Amino acid sequence: MKNLVIEFKDFGFKYNAQAKPTLYNIDLTIYEGEKVLICGPSGCGKSTLAHCINGLIPQSYAGKKTGELILYGENSESLSIFDISKKIGTVLQDADGQFVGMTVAEDIAFVLENDLVPQPEMRERVRNIAQEVGVGGLLHHAPHEISGGQKQRVSLAGVMVDNVQALLFDEPLANLDPATGKRAIELIDEINRSRGTTVVIIEHRLEDVLHCPVDRIILMGEGRIVADLTPDELLSRGLLTEKGIREPLYLTALRYAGVEITPQMHPASLEKMELSEEDCAKVRSWVQSAPAPREQAQSEIQLDAQGISYTYPNGKKAVENISFAVRRGELMSVVGRNGAGKSTFSKIICGFLTQQQGKILLDGADMAALSIKERADYIGYVMQNPNQMICESMIMDEVALGLRTRGVPEEEIRERVENTLKVCGLYPFRNWPVSALSFGQKSG
Repeated sequence: MKNLVIEFKDFGFKYNAQAKPTLYNIDLTIYEGEKVLICGPSGCGKSTLAHCINGLIPQSYAGKKTGELILYGENSESLSIFDISKKIGTVLQDADGQFVGMTVAEDIAFVLENDLVPQPEMRERVRNIAQEVGVGGLLHHAPHEISGGQKQRVSLAGVMVDNVQALLFDEPLANLDPATGKRAIELIDEINRSRGTTVVIIEHRLEDVLHCPVDRIILMGEGRIVADLTPDELLSRGLLTEKGIREPLYLTALRYAGVEITPQMHPASLEKMELSEEDCAKVRSWVQSAPAPREQAQSEIQLDAQGISYTYPNGKKAVENISFAVRRGELMSVVGRNGAGKSTFSKIICGFLTQQQGKILLDGADMAALSIKERADYIGYVMQNPNQMICESMIMDEVALGLRTRGVPEEEIRERVENTLKVCGLYPFRNWPVSALSFGQKSG
């Protein structure tokens, strides 16, 4: 029988900053060598659960807990965060927040330096683990010089180099494009299979995680465990959409076509899924009956980029001769792999960077003369990491900050802030401190 790694027994937790608990009556067991996915909507408590596993709760986040958490046979209350880190390595959602070294090699070696490992052994272990995770050629690079996917691999190497027995990933796909995310999931799967490492993944991008198989999916909602099932069992039910998690799109298409999804069809994998001839006929009929998209009248051009190019001081060409137009009321996506220039182009539009060639027109007028503040009156910018945008400690004050700096009357501010919070699903938390929100809620 496999050894028990993590065991929650009727566990609950309430932050001191909140009136109600975030976790209720959690009963959960995870065994050695398992790969478990924990998913749920923003604010459901999954990140809090992760912080309990890696010791950040209650040692970094103050609060009151009930029940028991057993890690490798020991009550978590008797373990320091250092003790836990020797058994369970954590890869954070924000890779930049995990770097401590000036180079990739220094960052990976950090834990070995603290353990006074002799330098010859340290160098060998760093080289070996860097090679295993695919960053062997980046050891002399600074962390800020590498891509998002590479940063995540460096963070992973930094915890694996200490030979931890379990790995905890807190939303590992949050800042990765689909292709890079797929490679990250493949790497996690390889580590789980080749080393027998216990893996816990906290993520809401369910379809991307299921690119490689997992043993179980733990679905959370409102601080409780809603389901603890195999992927095939969970995906054959309607629990995901009920709890605000998008199921894989191919399953949604099958449901629209009138196909009943069962565990025997193996719905967790599109490649392995088994459909009867009758089900295939339903899908074909549904596709053929779908109406052609209607042409919509085009509105006037609001934002017009013409021949935009930008090269960084180090000589890297980030954007070259980009031209496109955005029409009023249009919803447009700018997609591309990590490092393709998406963020650079966004910063040019906002005025954080100034293009070397080309121009950008707003309602037909050149924006070159507008300052960052003046552009902000017309263009809002939401960053990847919401923590870099937050200035106030309370939610109401944070959302109201822009209006207050513009001198809007307080009565109007309150009404506009409350309406905005309702749209974003944050109205119930309007009197909370920002620190009590999850990463996803902060983005909202």
